[in-house]
Amino acid sequence: MQSVAERDQSIGLVTHDLINKLSAIVGNCDLLLEATEQGTEHARRLNLILEMANAAAMELKKLHHQLARRIRSTDEQQGNVA
Repeated sequence: MQSVAERDQSIGLVTHDLINKLSAIVGNCDLLLEATEQGTEHARRLNLILEMANAAAMELKKLHHQLARRIRSTDEQQGNVA
């Protein structure tokens, strides 16, 4: 059975990985939008994907920071500070 700290660290790794993947989506959408005629259906859809990816990344970043604070606090309480 995992401890709370181990679980938080696992979740932190997953959030970090997802943030990186969402960043790739955002970057590719930006590049595609530069090559897409504005006002078209393709541009509208790319903008929608871009907005959703940015919103998801922001939510995950908040969660990631909360977990990092909780892990640091737990480490400090247990005397595991390097």
